[in-house]
Amino acid sequence: MHPYETIRTEMLRRINDQTWPAGHTLPREDDLAEEFGVARGTIRRALSSLSEAGLIERKRRAGTRVVDRRGHSSTLTIPIVRHEIEARGAVYGYQRICMDDGASSPLDQALFKGAPLRHIRCLHLSDGEPFQLEDRFINLDTVPEAAEAPFETVSPNEWLVQRAPYSFIRTALRAELAHPIDQAHLGLPATDPVFVIERQTRFRDAPLTSVRLSHAASAFQIVTESGDLV
Repeated sequence: MHPYETIRTEMLRRINDQTWPAGHTLPREDDLAEEFGVARGTIRRALSSLSEAGLIERKRRAGTRVVDRRGHSSTLTIPIVRHEIEARGAVYGYQRICMDDGASSPLDQALFKGAPLRHIRCLHLSDGEPFQLEDRFINLDTVPEAAEAPFETVSPNEWLVQRAPYSFIRTALRAELAHPIDQAHLGLPATDPVFVIERQTRFRDAPLTSVRLSHAASAFQIVTESGDLV
């Protein structure tokens, strides 16, 4: 990975976790170059990438500020499954099952248009028991850092939420009979149903990722709340 990509990833993390909130003025290029131990040109390249993505705004004399991404409202929030499990008082566990380029799997060509991909299949556990099977494709044209990420201890779900900004989500929910892969990793018989969440994300016109999340239907529910309690 080029040094500017590593720096861009760290800057994305700071924007996404609100270390640099909307309206925050970034340090000067000289200060960032000193912090990361690189030349100003490398910092400028990382900042230009974030500017082109619409995440920061650069103005002479006014400095560089984080843009208010109003598209990231609560309706566009992607949950981190680790947080969901821990919120239930359970112990979270994670296992990476496999990782490849996805060439042998059927793809939504209309979504990715032949772009290079990273395919990861992993299992989220609750108190040691299978909770969710994550089967994900990441577009390496739009998230190049994923090519070097091992996903051995951090799930692609959590890694992407922290690093890859998104402005559009398409989600489909359905129940279906467990596929053989579901059966193998969720410990289900062929006659059992699974609850499936399929999600696609984009940033502007660029596709980022497509994922199938499957759960044992008997042990999964979605609860939504809105409005004030007073």
